[in-house]
Amino acid sequence: MSSQPAYAPYSPDPAAAPASHPAAPTAGRRTLNLPALFALITGVLLISPVAIVLGHIGIVQARRRRQSGMILAVLGLVLGYVGLIATVAALVALVVYVNSGPTPPTTF
Repeated sequence: MSSQPAYAPYSPDPAAAPASHPAAPTAGRRTLNLPALFALITGVLLISPVAIVLGHIGIVQARRRRQSGMILAVLGLVLGYVGLIATVAALVALVVYVNSGPTPPTTF
């Protein structure tokens, strides 16, 4: 003989929830992935390394968590790589320009 009383399993009635608690989001609603949004923002602001990192994080998280924002992450990633390539090209052009000036005469 068991000494524990037989109780029904706990199952709260969703209709009896207090009015002060907000309703849970619907199953069809997808949340926005924040790293994807910040990747786009930092890509527009030309902070390329941050945009690249956040873009990759945003893509992975959006896939795993089934969130929206995949396009934002890809756009941030593209802007980040374009900004990085433009920065490297500008630095190379600057070095070539500085080194292309007249060379001083050398005497041995």
